[in-house]
Amino acid sequence: MEVSVIFPTKNREQFVKRAVRTAFKAKNVSEVIVVDGGSQDKTLEVAEREGAKAIVQSRLSYPGKGIAMRDGAYLATGDVLVYLDIDIKNMTPDFVEKLAEPVIEGEADFVKGCFERAAGRVTELVAKPLLRMFYPELARFKQPLSGEIAGVRKLFYKVEFEQGWGVDVGLLIDLHKLGARVVERDIGYKDHDMKPLHALTDMAYEVAGAILRRAIRDQKTDPQWAEKYLRGVRTIDLGLESGGGFV
Repeated sequence: MEVSVIFPTKNREQFVKRAVRTAFKAKNVSEVIVVDGGSQDKTLEVAEREGAKAIVQSRLSYPGKGIAMRDGAYLATGDVLVYLDIDIKNMTPDFVEKLAEPVIEGEADFVKGCFERAAGRVTELVAKPLLRMFYPELARFKQPLSGEIAGVRKLFYKVEFEQGWGVDVGLLIDLHKLGARVVERDIGYKDHDMKPLHALTDMAYEVAGAILRRAIRDQKTDPQWAEKYLRGVRTIDLGLESGGGFV
């Protein structure tokens, strides 16, 4: 089975060369795709020079990670798609291979990566409580917001991609609802930049919205309760006094 590695990115020129070269070194990788969210630097130029397919996502908005992920899926030709953050400082081919292996071996249809660290603030204070409430069968995942994922390409055409930060948990729920075999795979230590304070609050709101829209769709709650919960998300204490934090 051939693997397409997809990097959604914006203004990450300094990471592109290493990421693309590393992805190409992984077993079974036939193509690397860099989907750019409107960079002002040389992200696209470097990606093309390193042999990646480089495109600008179809709609420029921020956050637009989900748009980039969807566009990458439709451009890809591999049997298996692997998505990675491009700014992982310690990325190795093993990251790609560990994610793709369960799919290639026929053990899973969708893989969520997890890492050798505790789950972050948005995960523990927003995502996990809502999953335990509405989708308890998914509460076992250590890091449901992980952006390191892999799956059968054709499955990604059957689900809705949230536009922004809610995309990863949305895919987890939707693929589970489709009956996909979903597993979590530890890919080791991940070294990358922490998100800024304002991004954590925005992310919490979008993650909650993604889960609640699906809970309403699946008749697990009503819109009034969901709206009230969302109004309170921005007041949740994410413990931001330390100057940053993981998802």
